Amino acid sequence: MKFVFQPLINLRSTTLLGFEALARFSDGRSPDEHFSAARAEGNLVELELRALERIVESSQGLPEGLLLTMNASGPAIRAFAHAGPALDPRLLWGLELHEQSAPEVCDAARIHADELGCLLLVDDAGIGYATRGRILRLKPHIVKLDRSLFIHYLASTQAREHVGILLAAAREIGARTLVEGIETGEHLDLARKLDFDYAQGFYFSPGIELAGLPAAMHELHGRLGIDIPGF
Repeated sequence: MKFVFQPLINLRSTTLLGFEALARFSDGRSPDEHFSAARAEGNLVELELRALERIVESSQGLPEGLLLTMNASGPAIRAFAHAGPALDPRLLWGLELHEQSAPEVCDAARIHADELGCLLLVDDAGIGYATRGRILRLKPHIVKLDRSLFIHYLASTQAREHVGILLAAAREIGARTLVEGIETGEHLDLARKLDFDYAQGFYFSPGIELAGLPAAMHELHGRLGIDIPGF
């Protein structure tokens, strides 16, 4: 298991906010396949904890002051907090609560994130258990809209209504908003029109291995004029 890092962009300041760490596996199977198989075998938390630990180890190569987010289920966040990891104090840290984590195993996720000094993100809002109710109950620091809702926003009345509900919930609790799936300049224009705070997607960059980040970030700066602190 290795990790790549996909940029998170602050749309307010046109600046690199940080990265999401994404797992990759050498056997060619997708991360979803690996984590689904671990869930079926009862080994999901063990695999997630190993991933979180490896991300913490990899973080040493990132510039100071950036946000690094990691995706995990409610039980994995609890186990991670109980393990008391030594998070690199040079960075800001975020835990993205997986959308398939049932309410009964994740209601303390905000408490565990606070114990670790991490921001809590509700991942893929609009999918699975990542509903308006979860946003209002957990009061995450960042609400991350699911890519599929955003991609279908213009073509689907239902998607527009759903996005409006989720954005209103985020603003009700004072959370920042992040949209996935920015793949074109038109997507970026729409994200700004909808007043998202942050964004990520292939239009900025795919996930990049640590060694390739300096070149990729310089390319991003040259192409879109995004300020890239630390690179």
